[in-house]
Amino acid sequence: MYRYLGMAPLKTGEQLQLGVVECPDPSWEAQIVPLLGHKGQHTKHHFGAAFAGPLDALETRFYVGTVGGVAVSNAMVVGTHRGAAARAPGDGVGILGHVYTRPEHRRKGAFQSLMAAQMEDSRRLGYRALTLGTGFETPPYRIYHGFGFRSIDGAGGKMWWLSEPAFLEDWFGPGETRVRPLRWDDWAPLNLLSFLPATPGEPRPRSWAFRVRGQGGGMEAAFQQAQRDLSRGSPIAALVLESERGASVGWAVLQPDDLTFGDGWLVDLYVHPRFEAGAARLLAALPWPAAAPVRAYTSAPRAPSGDDYRTRALSAAGFRVTAPLPDWFAEDGAPLDLQVWTRRG
Repeated sequence: MYRYLGMAPLKTGEQLQLGVVECPDPSWEAQIVPLLGHKGQHTKHHFGAAFAGPLDALETRFYVGTVGGVAVSNAMVVGTHRGAAARAPGDGVGILGHVYTRPEHRRKGAFQSLMAAQMEDSRRLGYRALTLGTGFETPPYRIYHGFGFRSIDGAGGKMWWLSEPAFLEDWFGPGETRVRPLRWDDWAPLNLLSFLPATPGEPRPRSWAFRVRGQGGGMEAAFQQAQRDLSRGSPIAALVLESERGASVGWAVLQPDDLTFGDGWLVDLYVHPRFEAGAARLLAALPWPAAAPVRAYTSAPRAPSGDDYRTRALSAAGFRVTAPLPDWFAEDGAPLDLQVWTRRG
């Protein structure tokens, strides 16, 4: 469905029509996808699936500016503001991405007008947080900054817009949790989760499966790749820990381990520090293979207590440390040791 959002004059005197395409809407695919033809196959998989039909409770919106009926500028927002049953209207969390303007229409003010329309519409729909990634201190960064986005760490291009300062405390408020399968509408909430600052002693990396080393790793490409693999029947089990507030506060993934050429499995686990008690429940819900070994790769405990939630959860699930990996990668310029954990049968 296309919704008209208004008109805006360009610097050349041309009139830019502003609107939003709410997927599914196959009639707009031929207009929008060519604007984003440089994207990877995992992204194109999302485009095709979103235009064709519903993706769980994920809301995919393409904000488009057209001149003479031709799309010249685009910005996509994916997220949900009424996805989970527990999530109240007005609790939207989204990702802003795939921003593009045709070269012949750049420097005319098209994206500035489209961005203003998108922000107004997202607020009206009830979104309270949006995340994005761009180059630090680049022209796009400054545009986003002008619309209220801020760098998550003051030194990089991962940014978020929060409707009010207390949003994160509210969204990740304490409460009961449940374990359920990963869904498309977890995309934006899990990306927000990956943007949170590290806590003292937090195990590293945050995620092997989603390629998140630490704060702000982002999950856009890896999440789409996982959904593409799942749609093709890949042997992946992916679970989410959901709070009673409707927030996605943790994940666990079981998948073939590339380091073993498919002869073993990899388990990946991360939870918000407020919900660490749910880590063991996530692991317990995974469909463990009967014979093949399962491994986890995680930093040696760095917490003052001498352990961390991941160490405790892996131990409780029957994993044991089988090998050290000294100086495996660097963090803040210092080498970081990892441990190999193994579970058999």
